[in-house]
Amino acid sequence: MANSTPIWIRSHNVWNERAGRFEAAALRVEDDKIVAVAQHGEVPDGAELTDFGDDYVMPGLLNTHVHLDFSGSQTPLKDFESEDPAERLLRAAGNAHRLLMSGCTTARDCGSHWTTLALARRPDLSPVPLPRLLLSGPPITVPRGHLHFMHGVVRDDGDIIAHIDRLQREGGTSVKCMVSGGQMTPGSKPEDTVFEQPSLDLMTAESRRRSLPSVAHVLATESVRRAALARFDSLEHCAFFERLPNGLINRNYDDEVALVLRDSGSAMMANLSTAMPFLEHLRTIEAPTDVQANALRQFDKMIDNFGKLVRLGIPMVCGNDAGVNETPFDSTWLEVVWMIKAGQAPVDALRSATIGAARALLIDNHVGRLEKGYSADLIVLRGNPLDDAANLKSPAFVMARGTVYVGGQTAGHA
Repeated sequence: MANSTPIWIRSHNVWNERAGRFEAAALRVEDDKIVAVAQHGEVPDGAELTDFGDDYVMPGLLNTHVHLDFSGSQTPLKDFESEDPAERLLRAAGNAHRLLMSGCTTARDCGSHWTTLALARRPDLSPVPLPRLLLSGPPITVPRGHLHFMHGVVRDDGDIIAHIDRLQREGGTSVKCMVSGGQMTPGSKPEDTVFEQPSLDLMTAESRRRSLPSVAHVLATESVRRAALARFDSLEHCAFFERLPNGLINRNYDDEVALVLRDSGSAMMANLSTAMPFLEHLRTIEAPTDVQANALRQFDKMIDNFGKLVRLGIPMVCGNDAGVNETPFDSTWLEVVWMIKAGQAPVDALRSATIGAARALLIDNHVGRLEKGYSADLIVLRGNPLDDAANLKSPAFVMARGTVYVGGQTAGHA
């Protein structure tokens, strides 16, 4: 529970998002809000004060794409299928807690079972503290489509409306659509686009009418184009996939579709760091198979494509698909590292993981900045993330909505 007694948090390095730099400042936190921002030396005499010296204070991270029901193991689908809904709900709570304790104070689940929406309806019943959660519930998909086993299958426009109605009724706060097939679902082809334009336009129109952020899974090139034309708030992956004659998947960057994406104003989530342990293992194999060698080629193409899209000015948001193959829930920081490696300026990558992500989630009026009126979500780092984004790993202090979860210490007085 947030502390109703006002407390000041001070450092010589507090993130100023609008200036894009760390500056000496002090924040006054009351209940779950930042109620004042002052100069470093303007903390009133006698006020309760936590002084972080030269440590770096910034907003808590946002992860716009996780799957709370999944295990993040080498076999997440097998784990999902072996568990009943109650067990998955327990897993989901534990995964969300790991996000929070790693400094991710807001996360969007981009596809889980209907049961997991209980975390949105009754977070107070969770056995462990949770970050702010936006839940998409089962993604909208076609029969036998990607993640159809989460029970979000629709067959016509009436089903789409009924799905979004139920989603809202059960606590969902984001609308997710599988516009293309996926790689994780048996029988689903990632190079296939499975929804027609009018249905996608309906989904985004309904989302806007209900003030819900919309998000589209797009692997096939045509799926990127259609989702951009429908103006989903965020497009996930944007892989430009095609199937080669030898049966392998290939990323074939499309300049014209990239411009459609740019002109749509939609944000993009690239999940560059997904399954990183698997890729690192592949690099150690002296004689990889064709499939293994292709996986490494496609990773390099993904990094190159990301740089092209950044240079086009497409707004990027931080998300790592946590929960899928070998992608743990405490690794949001690693996505920021790879966004910088792939071509984003460090200051822009920090924005992608804070205010930029909040904008794609439609919560940027109260989340993502350290300003008066914003939620008291903040982390404290020992090193400057602009110098090395790996400093985002293992924050020394985590506060979410005014409550300290990591690094609680006895405050002194000014």
